[in-house]
Amino acid sequence: MTYIVDGYNLLFSSTFKEWIRKTDFHSARSHLIAFVRSYLPARVIIVFDGREEFPQVEIEGVVFTRGESADEYIKRFVRNHPNPSQVTVVSNDRSIQGFARSMGARVMGVSEFLAKRKSGREQKRYPQSGFKVSPREMKEITEELKKEWGL
Repeated sequence: MTYIVDGYNLLFSSTFKEWIRKTDFHSARSHLIAFVRSYLPARVIIVFDGREEFPQVEIEGVVFTRGESADEYIKRFVRNHPNPSQVTVVSNDRSIQGFARSMGARVMGVSEFLAKRKSGREQKRYPQSGFKVSPREMKEITEELKKEWGL
């Protein structure tokens, strides 16, 4: 199973909005990445809209698009997947949900995704998933992105 997550759609949900208020946008995004990786046993791709002047960046399941929106990237991913029924799209965006369903992919809204995490169902089934990211690793990812983008 591959989970493809609409990054900013999840980030601006109520859970992560609180993190943005408490810290800053970049830290909240890092928390989101760690949160998503902390419990899923399958391949996870978190897609964020990138900035046009930066190259598309893919770092360990995190994609910052270039030349297309995150929505377009997700739709292209589902369309080109050899078995869309093995893809779960996580987003509240109705156009993405409708497209994913029409292609045979599974759809999970943000609240369902967060509820799954809170219930711990995935963690209990897959305690050694290997998707945990330490604060040090998050800092390294952030630094690698800054270097790639020339910031």
